[in-house]
This record gives sequence, structure tokens and C-alpha cells, in this order.
Amino acid sequence: MTNLATLAPPSWAIPVQPRPAAVEQHRIRIRTQWWHDAITTRGLPGKPPDGADLTRAQVWSAADEDVFTLLWRALAWGSGSYLRDNARRLDGVRADLAHAEKVLGAAAETARHDPGAAYGLLRPGPYNAIRSLGPAFFTKFLYFAGGGAPDHPCLILDRVVATALRDHAGWTSLYCTRPWPAQTYQRYCDLLARWGRQHHRAADEFERALFAGPLPRA
Repeated sequence: MTNLATLAPPSWAIPVQPRPAAVEQHRIRIRTQWWHDAITTRGLPGKPPDGADLTRAQVWSAADEDVFTLLWRALAWGSGSYLRDNARRLDGVRADLAHAEKVLGAAAETARHDPGAAYGLLRPGPYNAIRSLGPAFFTKFLYFAGGGAPDHPCLILDRVVATALRDHAGWTSLYCTRPWPAQTYQRYCDLLARWGRQHHRAADEFERALFAGPLPRA
């Protein structure tokens, strides 16, 4: 395993913009009608997302509502106009609503203090706890469960962020194309939290910068 204690963020990933502009207002256009139809025709609980787009701040606001409303917003924001596999995710939730509500509720609560344990609730072994809801999307749920608190310990980890960490920050042992174990997620959250403390920034500002990637050269 790569020794993360030696890693520093690439210069382009050190936040410059204020957090409200860079993170809170990170806006994604969504397929609103698809989500409304897909959720209501399946008889799923929670409120479908509305509006033509969603900011991170608007997804955070659902943290005070039920876990399904939060999940739908997190999925819609994370998917944008690319809806592949979302029907299967919704079907996976519908397959056992009571189980989904229980595990999502426990994960949202645990996300406030223990990223590795929260991750482990949603992927307790080689399979996801909710069918088709894998790490790239359920870490969004864990992140948004924090309601926007700058010190919330859970962060989004997906292929784009993992690739940036491997290729630009020196985390050479981090793979990008298959699910990560809970220990890796904990190490990731700890790494960005350390960078945040060192640079007097919130950890999610580094996640946002890693996702955006370096500016193209002139």
C-alpha cells in the first residue's frame, strides 16, 4: 500500500475559490422528468428531485428529510443526464424497501463520525448491501448525509477522483476500475482531511478540485 503520509496535493488541486462558489454551487443539470416517472411508477417513497438542475447545496438540504429523498437527489446529481444503471438502482431499492431504509439510515448516521464503518454498511463484503448501488454512488449519499458541514468526514470517491489521486498525487496502489474496500475509503477520507487541515480548507474542496482536474495548458 502507498504510504499516504508522504503525499501532498498537486498544486492545481489546492483550492483557490471560496467554498460557496466552488463546492456549494457546483451545479449539475438533471433529467427531472425521468426521475419523477421512475420513482412514482415504482411506488417508491421519498420526494423525486425537481427543477432542471441541482447544486450540492440543494442536495445537502435533503439531509434533514427521509433517506430516500436524499438518495434520489444524490443519484440525480451524480448522474446528470447520464442515466445508465439508475433503473436497476431503483429496482434494487424496491426489492426490499425495509432493508434499504434500515441500511441507508444506519449509514447516514454513521457517516457523521466513521467513514470506514459507514462505507462497510453499504458494502459489507464482496457485494453491495443494496443491489446496483455501488461505491461511486453510495459515497455521494454518505457525503451529502453531512448536510454541507465543512468538517463532515465522508467524501465522494469515484473513478475520476481515484484516477487523479493515482496519476497526479502519487497514490500508486489505488485502483480505479473496481470497488474499494472500506479501509481504502477511510484512508482516502483521512488523506483529504489532512490536506484540508494543512491548507485551512474543507476536505471536500480538495475532492471537488480533484474531480475537476488540472486546467488545460495554453
